Amino acid sequence: MPHSLHHLDKAGITPDSVMRMGRSMFEATLDTMPYEELTSFPRLEHLLVQKTQDAEQIGEQKGEAKILTRLLQRRFGAIPDWAGEKIAKATPQSLEEWSLRFVDAQSLDEIFADRM
Repeated sequence: MPHSLHHLDKAGITPDSVMRMGRSMFEATLDTMPYEELTSFPRLEHLLVQKTQDAEQIGEQKGEAKILTRLLQRRFGAIPDWAGEKIAKATPQSLEEWSLRFVDAQSLDEIFADRM
């Protein structure tokens, strides 16, 4: 057996080249296989669902941040850098809380005040 492995090395067939070929074949399969067939593989379906959920959450978070920023700009004018940075780094829960505070707040400080 070691002799046959040595022969593969001489032919340029290495573990890396096999991995590259496998990856190329897998990507070609993904590009051509209908979605319904792709989801028939349980592990792949799980990955697709997880990626879709992650993308939806990111999109929702960006949308909430954009709306909050527009509301703040409309009411208070230009948003200071510190507030923009805080919004950009915020969790969905914080964005929701700040959006609710916006209704009654008289200043940016009231909206972004840390409450325990």
